[in-house]
Amino acid sequence: MSRVSPGEAPRVSMSQRLWDIDWKSILPWHFDDVRVEYERLADVLPFMAEVFPQTFNVGRQWLQEEMTEAKRRFGEEMDVFVFRAEAKIVGVIVAHPLDWSTYYWRVATILPEYRQRNLVASLAEPLYARFREAGVKRMEVDTSPANRPMVRLLSNQGFIVTSTSSSERWGLSLRFTKFLDDEAERIYRGQFLDVPANTTTERSRP
Repeated sequence: MSRVSPGEAPRVSMSQRLWDIDWKSILPWHFDDVRVEYERLADVLPFMAEVFPQTFNVGRQWLQEEMTEAKRRFGEEMDVFVFRAEAKIVGVIVAHPLDWSTYYWRVATILPEYRQRNLVASLAEPLYARFREAGVKRMEVDTSPANRPMVRLLSNQGFIVTSTSSSERWGLSLRFTKFLDDEAERIYRGQFLDVPANTTTERSRP
């Protein structure tokens, strides 16, 4: 459970400030014997420090960077969804608004013995509904092209590749986008995916 020290100001996440979504009042949710709770980043850092080096090639870079005051404050405003089986943490999703209309999953990891339970997909469906109600137009995730299980999961959830990036922090990443707004998806597909049938013919003319 999230803990607030005496005299500490109550936590207000970016999701609550931007979209008035108070996950503390919405969760927990249950998926069979797994409970999804909303916690503080500080509560799951030990789990992340233990599991990330075994899960990601470069994802642990986020943990290796110095915990500055700015990083701590940013972490306190992120959404931290924790999967628990009894008292044991079996997975974590850390996410936050990217801007006023986009929600970003920064990292998601599930212990190997729970990866066949479709926990991420189970959580995603009610999240989509909440964000649509709040007017969020899209969800975005970055992942390595070598992370085939995540690529497969995102594709099955209706995400499409919208860009690529590379950096010293994360290496090469694919940006996946799930459109929650039909008009936003229509505009994207019209601009980047719908190629007129006669384009090739016209360009080949002398």
